[in-house]
Amino acid sequence: WQGIHTVSSAVAWHSLVWHPKGIPKHAFCFWLTLRGAHRTRDKLVAMGVTHHTSCLFNCGEPETLDHLFFHCPFSSRVWLEVLALCNLVRPILPSADEVDWMIIHSPGTMFHHSLRKLAMAATIFHLWIERNNRCFSNRFLPHRELVQRVRQDVEGKLAAGNNAQRCDHHHNLCVNWGIPLLDIQEY
Repeated sequence: WQGIHTVSSAVAWHSLVWHPKGIPKHAFCFWLTLRGAHRTRDKLVAMGVTHHTSCLFNCGEPETLDHLFFHCPFSSRVWLEVLALCNLVRPILPSADEVDWMIIHSPGTMFHHSLRKLAMAATIFHLWIERNNRCFSNRFLPHRELVQRVRQDVEGKLAAGNNAQRCDHHHNLCVNWGIPLLDIQEY
């Protein structure tokens, strides 16, 4: 095994994607995104699969990974609302900078760090699912429904055994996300 096994260098985003609280299908989709592996329309045109590059969220721009996450007006609206649920009020950054910001500001396993990691992965997952539903099933959800699905997934994961502390910041996050306050720890 050692003879054929290639050792790859660690990536900065490893702990952002693969962490104890992660939701596997969200983590996998996030991993594909960070590896640039999603087949967006710009890639499909280059492969000769389609002739249309326009974004499936009907903004008129070409569909690329950077556009989908989060420069498209539809996806940026979803992401801004998710950031607000995380008590983060800031402008949206270019995709690589969004990931870098999250790596720097959510390095550990504290409650608010885990919540941010889950929120980012869930947002990317639900945007990708919505994109595919629009492409293949002709089903369209409003941005509020995607935010609600992100909220449900994060709340569902953190409701059972969260490590929130008794402080205003964690209390506000629990209220925003609908996480029960019963298990909040003293700090």
